[in-house]
Amino acid sequence: MSLMDRTNVETVIVAGKIRKWRGRLLNANLDQIRRDLEASRDYLFKAAGVRQDLFANS
Repeated sequence: MSLMDRTNVETVIVAGKIRKWRGRLLNANLDQIRRDLEASRDYLFKAAGVRQDLFANS
């Protein structure tokens, strides 16, 4: 078994462009990425009819 995760990736090249160098993301708008991920999560939960807050009182 390999105990590796994203921190073990030093360099990432996508379509000939360096996206991660020496372990650091380059030219990434983390706030926008977070908003996009949250919007995608919300859409999927809604489409599947699943409540996001499983501990809320119904």
